[in-house]
Amino acid sequence: MNDFHSITDFILKEGTALAVLFFLVAFLVGMLQQSIGQKLGDALRKTSLEMGAVAAAVAGAVTPFCSCSTVPVLSGMLRSKVRFGVCFTFLVASPVINEGVLIVLMREKSMAQATLFLVLASSLSVAFGILLDKIGMVRFVRATAGGPSIDGAVDLGGSSSSVSFGTKMRFAARGAWHELKSASPYLIVGILVGSLIYGYTPQDALLNLQKSVPGPLLIFAMALIGVPFYLNAAMVVPIAIALLGKGLGVGAVAAFMVASTGTGIPEMIMLTKLFRLPLMLTHVLTIIVSATVIGVVMEFASKFF
Repeated sequence: MNDFHSITDFILKEGTALAVLFFLVAFLVGMLQQSIGQKLGDALRKTSLEMGAVAAAVAGAVTPFCSCSTVPVLSGMLRSKVRFGVCFTFLVASPVINEGVLIVLMREKSMAQATLFLVLASSLSVAFGILLDKIGMVRFVRATAGGPSIDGAVDLGGSSSSVSFGTKMRFAARGAWHELKSASPYLIVGILVGSLIYGYTPQDALLNLQKSVPGPLLIFAMALIGVPFYLNAAMVVPIAIALLGKGLGVGAVAAFMVASTGTGIPEMIMLTKLFRLPLMLTHVLTIIVSATVIGVVMEFASKFF
């Protein structure tokens, strides 16, 4: 679709939904930080990088966030001094391991392929989180300023036993509003760019690509094409089903789904608030590599089950 109505409809619906979701996610993060923040922070500081990354992958898999709404959670984790490798694992796993991809695979293929996808996506998220932590990519994280403070409010390291629930809610709401205001320029630009991309989803062009590009290269190309798209779990389902129905291989479709839900121009614009350029590029490369590996393995596995 490529018309003014579809673009404006996207801006109004997705812009409103993302702003509300962003605020709610940031609010819940604020409440969790006050309720279990100290215990969680202590647990993550005491556990190994490897165990923390596995826990982050599990948390990412069960949180239905799109790539944009992962950003406030990531911001809260970084401010809470959670280890970088754990944060990065969550950043990758949360949007990539989403219900949309699983719905497509279970409906159009099999439970075995959906399970294979879960294993691959989780393993790659953990592996990249550990690797980037080990090579010191934390040096490219921008300093994250804390949110507003009010009397009686607590942060990750504080004790919340003597603070009333109402005070915690006010603090979390003010923190969420602070997050939304600081992220709003990035969110607005991202939505505008995303609407232009959404206004033209070239399904026929993607299908024609299959005729001219051989298997593994096609999967890599689909991963590259998916990167700039803004597709959440709901958006990716009809597109993926249409592509599969028209004969595109499961590996190419899987690569496109992973890349388009794992990152996108709106998310990248928002991440500039937290990451410097080398880490931004590394994040994009991580998604492309993950999408390609998942696509190649799933295409190969589709010959057997």
